[in-house]
Amino acid sequence: MESERGTIHLQHGHSISQGHQPLNLNHYATKKSVAESMLDVALFMSNATRLKVVLEQGPSSQYYATLIALISVSLLLQVVIGILLVVIARLNLNEELSLKGFSLWP
Repeated sequence: MESERGTIHLQHGHSISQGHQPLNLNHYATKKSVAESMLDVALFMSNATRLKVVLEQGPSSQYYATLIALISVSLLLQVVIGILLVVIARLNLNEELSLKGFSLWP
């Protein structure tokens, strides 16, 4: 007896039973990018607060220059990652050209 649920064929020989909705990689990638972005914003705010505290303490701190350099590099890398996440979120992953070489199963 067949189930009323549809089957999604991911690759040769592999399938997943699910409702009548096809697997939407764009939806998954968007959700993942939003979650990563929220974590990145929290980390960015934390680092900005730490940088503010270090700047308020002034150069009398033992590791002042080191802290300023490391926190600044961290903030810069977070901005670059944020830009990359926006670019990834805008890609259409359902197009076959985007999936060339993409494998869900090892």
